[in-house]
Amino acid sequence: MNKTKLTAVSILLLTALAVGATPEPSKGISMHLLPKRVADLSGSKWGLTVSAAGYLTPDAGSTTLQTGAEFRSFVRKQSSSVKQNGVWIVTTNPEAYSKSENTFLEQVMSICAADKIPLFICRASNLPDGWKRYARLD
Repeated sequence: MNKTKLTAVSILLLTALAVGATPEPSKGISMHLLPKRVADLSGSKWGLTVSAAGYLTPDAGSTTLQTGAEFRSFVRKQSSSVKQNGVWIVTTNPEAYSKSENTFLEQVMSICAADKIPLFICRASNLPDGWKRYARLD
């Protein structure tokens, strides 16, 4: 009988922890994937542009990432709570991205899956409810 009660309590605790660990965009890493051809028009740097937030590392203010290695390095510098809340990427029309930009996004997806970082991607026209989860922790 005690095993049954212990099992039931354990299941309830694990469920409560899982529900409490739901990633929140306001506590994660927010980014926008700026296409190269758009960046060239404005004289900006193409890639994943990080939205500044006080809870990110100090060098995150105007960071734009263009390689998988830069992305992984940036994410690893963040606190564990930021990483638990995941990476949130806003994109534009899929046709705006070149093959190399799409390859970069696929690298980001692979890195998040390998490093167990929740990844959410949403096309800007589908905000605020169009988020899709790509890297699962389970």
